[in-house]
Amino acid sequence: MKRTVLFIFIALFLFSCKKDGLTYKEFAPINFDVSERLLEGEKIACVDFDRDGNAWIGAGSTLVFYDGNRTRNYEVDSEIRDLSVGLNGKVWIATEDRGLALFSDGKFTYFTMQNSGLPRDYIIAVEASPDGSVWFSSSAHMLGGLMYFDGKKFELFTPENSDINQNLIIDLKVDKNGDVFFSTEGTVTETKVFMIDKRKNIIPLGGDASFYWISSLDVNSKSEAVIATDHSLSSCMGCYTNDVIIFRNGKWNKIETEFEMDFFNRMFVDKRDFIWVQGSIKGDYQSYFVYDGRKWHRSKKDQLPDAFIYSVKVDQHNSIWFCTDDGIYILNQS
Repeated sequence: MKRTVLFIFIALFLFSCKKDGLTYKEFAPINFDVSERLLEGEKIACVDFDRDGNAWIGAGSTLVFYDGNRTRNYEVDSEIRDLSVGLNGKVWIATEDRGLALFSDGKFTYFTMQNSGLPRDYIIAVEASPDGSVWFSSSAHMLGGLMYFDGKKFELFTPENSDINQNLIIDLKVDKNGDVFFSTEGTVTETKVFMIDKRKNIIPLGGDASFYWISSLDVNSKSEAVIATDHSLSSCMGCYTNDVIIFRNGKWNKIETEFEMDFFNRMFVDKRDFIWVQGSIKGDYQSYFVYDGRKWHRSKKDQLPDAFIYSVKVDQHNSIWFCTDDGIYILNQS
C-alpha cells in the first residue's frame, strides 16, 4: 500500500513538473521587475556568457569580464558592436574599425581586410557555432556579405556566389544545432530570412516570402525563426503595421497582437520560448509585452527602465539582460 501511494505521489510530481515538453521552470511567472543593475551610466552594446555562466560585456571599446562579483577590463582599441563566446571560452568580437577580433588566453588577435581579405573592417554581427567555427557579417549595402571562419580559412557568401539576395546582414543567430539564421537588408520590401544548415545549404525560409524591413530576429528552442517587422522607413506612416511573425510548419505565421509595436523593436525569445516585444497601446505608456504561446502579458507603467536598449541577451538561468545606454538591467525569471 505504501509503495502504491509513493508511486502515485511521484507520478503526480513528475506530471506537475513536466507537461507537453515543458519543465516546471517554464511555468514560472513572468517577472518585469529589475533584479540587478550593472555598470550604471555606461553605454553597453552587448553581452554573452561562457559555459561557467560568466558574462562578457561590450562597453564602448572595453571588453568587460564579470563573474557575478567583480569585473576585469580589457581594451579592444575599437568600438564593440557585438560579441559571442564560443568553444573553449574564445570571445569573438565585432569591432567598428579593426575587423573581427578574437580574445583568447589573455590576448587579442585581429582579422582584417589587410590580413584576412575581409570586405570591410566594420563588423555588424558575430555568432559562434557549437563546433568552434564562427559566422559574422562583414557587409554594407551592395558590399560583402556573410562570412564563415573555421579557424583556418574564411569563406564569404554574397548574392554573386550564393542564393542570398542582398549583401547587408544586420541580424544573425546560430541555434544549438549549428544552423545559421540571418536576414538580408539593404532595399526595403526585399528583406528575406535565410537558414544555412551544417552542409552549408542556403534555404530561404518561406520560399519567395519577403518583408519591408526586419528590426529583430531570434530563434526558439525548436529552431523556429521569429521576426519583428519594421516599417519606420516608409513614407506612408500609418499605412502599415509592424508584426511578430514565426516560421512554423514550413510557412510564416503572424501572431495576433492588440497593441502597437515600436520601431527598431528589440524583440527576443527567452528559454521558455516566450516572445518579448516592445510596444504600447494607443495613448498609453510604452512597455514590454510577452507572449507565452497562448496570450500576451504586459509590464506595468515605469516597471522597466527608461533607457535606450541596444540589445538583449538571455542567460542560462533565463535571466534577461537588457544592454542600454545606462548600463545593464537584469530581470531574473526564476
